[in-house]
Amino acid sequence: MRERWPLAAVVFDAGGTLVRLDFEWMSELLDSLGMRVSAIALRRAEVHGRRRYDLSSATPHVAGAPPLGSSGDTWAYFSGMLEAAGVAVAAIPAVVERLKARHADCGLWTRPVEGARAMLERVAALGVRRAVVSNSDGRAEMHLTDCGVRDGLEFVVDSHHVGVEKPAARIFEIALERLSVPPERALYVGDIVSVDVRGAREAGMQVVLIDPYRDYAPRGVMQIPHIGALPAWIAEHCVPVRTHRATREPNTVEGAAS
Repeated sequence: MRERWPLAAVVFDAGGTLVRLDFEWMSELLDSLGMRVSAIALRRAEVHGRRRYDLSSATPHVAGAPPLGSSGDTWAYFSGMLEAAGVAVAAIPAVVERLKARHADCGLWTRPVEGARAMLERVAALGVRRAVVSNSDGRAEMHLTDCGVRDGLEFVVDSHHVGVEKPAARIFEIALERLSVPPERALYVGDIVSVDVRGAREAGMQVVLIDPYRDYAPRGVMQIPHIGALPAWIAEHCVPVRTHRATREPNTVEGAAS
């Protein structure tokens, strides 16, 4: 049996972890354009978007795209997902333009991840601190609030407000400093290898990747199939350590994507 390690805080990604893409709206959009693609098919194809994004991570971030990371082509993420869901390659640019308009309006990651609220309550019952580090555009806290998962978090670090994005270690360090928790006693939970795993590891944190179909995480990366499995994962791998929350917190900072 592997040795359990002390855990004082869990830091979460936002988009794809606590809030998700509105696959239902995307399915309706495609239907209006004459393409029948179910929300279930889009959800299954999303992991192909992650792979496409990871392959693009050596390129500079595309201006105007929802921020998944400081490098990489976010629109490659959506193109990869749409192609894997069966959308004709020739039709994808027009769909992406509609996604851009939706993102500029109300955002794309606007639905709660199933089980996220209950999971936060169970983690809180363990006495473990909880926060978010999100690459976003200034709307992460709004989306978390609208989806009913903000109340389970102490604060949100939004890349738009702090001026640094994942995978840079500094954005994780900002959260750790606010928590007053050393990186070796903190866990980061995210969904994209080139952003979440790479960045959290560089900051010295343990990482768990959400991999719903067990076909995305590379060898050596700890994974769970869905966010609701996190409390059981913690019970197996960690010894929760209670730490005191600061009596006065800095202003929350926040945003809207990954």
